[in-house]
Amino acid sequence: MILWLVPFFAEAQTDSTKKNTPTPKDSTSQKPRQDSIKAGSFNPVPSPEMVNQVRIQVLSDSLTSLYQRFLNIQQASKNNQQKLQQVNQNLTKNKEGLAQVNQQNKSIKQALSDSLKSIFNQHNTLRQEVNVGVKAIKDLKIQDLLDAKNRYTTNITSIKTTASFIYAFNNGLNGLEASLAYVDYANAINELNNPQNNELGFSLESDIVNLIQNQITGKLRKFRSRKSARFLKIVSNIIRNPITQSLVSSVPAVNSINSVNNLVHNLVVQHRGVSPQQLLTFQQGLRKYVEHYDNLSALNKVLAVSNENLKVKTEALRKLTNEFVKEMVVTLYNNQSLETLQKKSLNDIINEYYTYSRVLRQIETIEKKYQVGGSLNYNRIIRDKRVGYSLLALNKIEFITGEIEKISSEYLTALEEYHKNIVLVLMNAYKLSKNTSKIDQKIKLLNQQFEKVKINYAKQVDLKTILSRLHEIPRY
Repeated sequence: MILWLVPFFAEAQTDSTKKNTPTPKDSTSQKPRQDSIKAGSFNPVPSPEMVNQVRIQVLSDSLTSLYQRFLNIQQASKNNQQKLQQVNQNLTKNKEGLAQVNQQNKSIKQALSDSLKSIFNQHNTLRQEVNVGVKAIKDLKIQDLLDAKNRYTTNITSIKTTASFIYAFNNGLNGLEASLAYVDYANAINELNNPQNNELGFSLESDIVNLIQNQITGKLRKFRSRKSARFLKIVSNIIRNPITQSLVSSVPAVNSINSVNNLVHNLVVQHRGVSPQQLLTFQQGLRKYVEHYDNLSALNKVLAVSNENLKVKTEALRKLTNEFVKEMVVTLYNNQSLETLQKKSLNDIINEYYTYSRVLRQIETIEKKYQVGGSLNYNRIIRDKRVGYSLLALNKIEFITGEIEKISSEYLTALEEYHKNIVLVLMNAYKLSKNTSKIDQKIKLLNQQFEKVKINYAKQVDLKTILSRLHEIPRY
């Protein structure tokens, strides 16, 4: 490539030299310079060939330099092209990433849009509810809430309804205490412990006498009939009149059976005719009765313990109620001191100071002091502490109501469990009875009496009335 460019560069350089070199003037017309080289000095003139070679060499060097620059430019162009391709690739990736980001932004935008719509809807709903509440509050008229007359009326209503509540509550307490000492139902079960009772188709006295006569005295040698009759009378007397204080058992019937067993054992030792095996059979016959009366006694003990616990709780509740009523009386009757009420029972305090009619008369007495021109001065009377009523009083009333409900529930639950177990004991007595229909009749009778116990309890305690009176007391 360099060789074919040389002639052009050489020709161009020659033309350029010719144009730039001035035409020489006639030397004869010029005067010789004073400082010219003297004749005979060396002043060589280059030949045309030498000049051309020099020009070719210069052009060759210039061409080499240009070509080197061309190569550098070409390499730089390749590098720039590679960089441009890399930039294009990065740009493509960025476009793809941007597309993904745009897609994500669309999803986020949609989610935000949905969330904003939900918040907006909730806001609208809340605003509507607030508007309704604001309207309701405006309808109440704040002035009425703060009005002295309304506040006084609320206090007086609370005092009156509290007196009415306490009356019903005290009756409920009295009824609860009376129910813990139930009579008919308990007597019907206690009769089963009577050795002569034959309601279940057997009599403890008769069965044991017959058992001794058949298995013991009838087999003893040299035991006359008169002695046998006397011995059996002693046995009957022991069963009818048991020794209640015994280390063996606290159950009278069981204690009697043990006493009879000891008596028979001594008799067998003193007389011949009854083998040890026969004595063991006799004792096994007695054991069935022991189990029956032990089971009855165990159930009675469980119920007795439960009732004692409930009596303790009821007494504690009565004391709380007593203290509350004393506070209400001292407030309503400002000339009444706690000392004078200290020894009075709850029934006495209510009857003397806190029946509905007595409370009503006391309120009327207080109101007379604040009558002006036939009208009641509410702004003055509302400041009288005697007609004040605190939220604490309402809280105490709600508390004692909850307590009597708990005691009532515990009592009925214990009674239900007791009755269920009594029926099971009676059904297990089928093996002792000569007439099982009597046991069925007894169970039926006890079921009827138990239902009466629950009905009477509901009437005496009357939780329904207590709760009704509680709800009559205004809530601030």
